[in-house]
Amino acid sequence: MLDEANMAASEREALWLIEAVTGASAATVQAGFGVTEQDCESVLELARRRAAGEPLQYLTGISGFRALELRVGPGTFIPRPETELLVELALARLPPSGVIVDVGTGSGAIALAAAQERPDASVYATEASPGALRWARLNRKRLGLAVELVSGDLLDGLSNDLKGGIDVVVSNPPYVSVGDTSCLPSDVREHEPYEALFAGPDGLEVIVRLAAEAGKWLTPGGWLVLEIGATQGQATANELRRRGYEEVSVYRDLAGRPRTTEGRHR
Repeated sequence: MLDEANMAASEREALWLIEAVTGASAATVQAGFGVTEQDCESVLELARRRAAGEPLQYLTGISGFRALELRVGPGTFIPRPETELLVELALARLPPSGVIVDVGTGSGAIALAAAQERPDASVYATEASPGALRWARLNRKRLGLAVELVSGDLLDGLSNDLKGGIDVVVSNPPYVSVGDTSCLPSDVREHEPYEALFAGPDGLEVIVRLAAEAGKWLTPGGWLVLEIGATQGQATANELRRRGYEEVSVYRDLAGRPRTTEGRHR
C-alpha cells in the first residue's frame, strides 16, 4: 500500500506503523511476532491514512528530536532534524546558569532539549496556539523537565522581571512565503498548522517582529538565534544589523543551505 503511494521509505514506515500499534520493536516484528486480527486492522487503517498523505509522525504519535522522544499530533508542528542544529548553536551561546527562551515552542522540542542538556539553565517557552501548547505541556509532563510554558505571541506573557535579563532568545519561527505554498510537500501543506509554517508574502514577517521585540528582553551581549529559510540568509542578516545586533552570522545546514542566523544584542 505504501509502495503504491510512492513512499520513499515504505518498508521502514510500515514497521513504524506496526510498532505504533503493537508496541513491539522492529526486530521482534521481523522475527515473527504474532499480532491479533484487531492489530492488523489498526495497522492497515494507519497505512491507508499514510498513503493518503497524513504525516507519519501524526499516525505514530512520536517524533524523535536530539535525545528526546516527543509526542506530536494534529495542531502542532513536527520537529525537523535541521532544528537540532539550531539547539546546538543556541546552547553554545548560553552562559552557565543562563536564561533561555524558546519562542513559538510548538511541541516543546527546543525548550525541552535545552532543559535536558543544560539543567543549570532557566528555560522558558512561549506559544500562541492553544492546541500546540497542549502538546508542549504533555511532553513536559512525560519527560519531567523544568520548562516554564507561557501562552502568548512571541515574547508576550513572559514576566516583566525577565526584561533585560535573557541570555538567549531562540526560535524556529514560521518562515515560508505564502506564495510558496505549492512548493511544500502535500503532507506538510495539508496537515501541519498554517500558522507554524507561513509568515507573509516574503516569509520574514515573524522574523522581523521578533528581531524588534527580542532587543527589549535580551541582556546586553545576549543572543538572538533563529532558524531561517534557505533563501533568507542575507535578508535576515540585514534585518538583524538594521536592528542593532552585532556579530551577525549565517550558518549552513548539512545540505549546505543557509539554515540558522544569530546576532548579539548590544
